[in-house]
Amino acid sequence: MNKGALIGSKKSEDDEWISVSDMMAGLMMIFLFISIFYIQNISNYFENVSEERDEICSDLEREFHEDAQKWDMSICESGLLITFQNDSNFETDSAELSTQFKKILSEFFPRLMSVVLKHSESISELRIEGHTDSSIRRGDTQLSGYLYNTKLSQERSRNVMSYSLNLSEIVANQSLMEWTYSHVTAHGMSSSNRIFDEGDTENFDASRRVEFRIRTSAEDSLLNLVSELRSDEN
Repeated sequence: MNKGALIGSKKSEDDEWISVSDMMAGLMMIFLFISIFYIQNISNYFENVSEERDEICSDLEREFHEDAQKWDMSICESGLLITFQNDSNFETDSAELSTQFKKILSEFFPRLMSVVLKHSESISELRIEGHTDSSIRRGDTQLSGYLYNTKLSQERSRNVMSYSLNLSEIVANQSLMEWTYSHVTAHGMSSSNRIFDEGDTENFDASRRVEFRIRTSAEDSLLNLVSELRSDEN
């Protein structure tokens, strides 16, 4: 093989390597821009979630701050939710609302809905959740006890929703009723989301509660974006 042929072959290999290197560099730039785009989107979504949550919480606190103590109610302490923790709201092992809790709901729910409707375009769901502690009845297995608490918490949340939506102030507002049919839901959480004190000791009193939890459209958008990213990875 002559010297010219060897030189030509070497030059060809070098050209191919440069071409591959350029292509890889180009792909890396594309992936970098895509990553920056998604990171910016996620950052924007987080900002929107935070802004919506702060605005709604501010309005809830402004509306109910004078009633929180007398109703044994917490506002936005661990998220965008209002929590009732008074054991007298229900009798033990009963889903029937106490007279006292009905009186509270009669005043609370119409005012809650006035805040919700103010932010209706930003809210995707108003969840009424019933929660229990992990205690079970004598003779029950852990599974049967959990299922019993699921049924009890579901009935309690449904009864809270039924009583609230049947209030005359709510029923008389047709546009409000139309909104509730698409956005208000009731959920029995059993003991799946208990409250713990320091040292991982279950707080049985705090675990037994009813919560009005608000989910925002920005949260849904963020979850959808994360789901899309995971789909792309797969």
